[in-house]
Amino acid sequence: MGDKLQGGVTSGDVWADFWSADHPIYVNARHAAVHYDRIAADLAGLLKDGSKPTVVDWGCGDAYGAPVLAKSCGGLLLFDAVGAVQRRIAARFAGAAGIRVLDDQAWRLLHDGSVDVIIMNSVAQYLSQGEFEAVLDDFRARLRKDGVIYLADIIPPDAGMLPDVVSLLATGARHGFFLAACSGLARTWFSRYRQIRNQAGFSTYSEKAIDALARKHGLSALRLPANVGFNQQRMTFRLRPA
Repeated sequence: MGDKLQGGVTSGDVWADFWSADHPIYVNARHAAVHYDRIAADLAGLLKDGSKPTVVDWGCGDAYGAPVLAKSCGGLLLFDAVGAVQRRIAARFAGAAGIRVLDDQAWRLLHDGSVDVIIMNSVAQYLSQGEFEAVLDDFRARLRKDGVIYLADIIPPDAGMLPDVVSLLATGARHGFFLAACSGLARTWFSRYRQIRNQAGFSTYSEKAIDALARKHGLSALRLPANVGFNQQRMTFRLRPA
């Protein structure tokens, strides 16, 4: 997908505008809770060596699972590029032990080589390749020489929308919101989300493409056996300085 849409606007700009407002991604409160609980548990599993690293969750969204993830961290830094999201999580975690919310300036001023782990979960699809590569450069600079980047929920080129639908319905059936998931799919069909997805699309990457991008930016990539979250059609990669 190209870096620019009509009028010079990037796909990242379009999606940032969407995430700034109310959206129908979660069909109800139960869905949101189950989703964030699973994400937090999976991410904490990646940090289970007990080293208590300094972690940046980049593009963290509303980060409802942050208190769980923070238990596996020496310090958890939350950053989202969307201003409205920054304000929400800053209010939510004001004074929370072990959690610090970064605004744009704080992210830019984060010292090079100061971070052990950077997580980017379910964000790459909303960025153009140019935006994604710029983010990888930022990550590479801030990462310690023995640090780790986790790129999670990477969508492969052949995924389509069906795996998303199947994953939602299966999760709803397992966790008690199947009927809400069905009605939520109907709402999404007529929502701004589908309009934007048709306009801006999703950036998708094969395993080979992630490997090539990692090498281009001084990193090595390894696909992990399981994806973070419920949708196992998508992929999670561990990147290290090459």
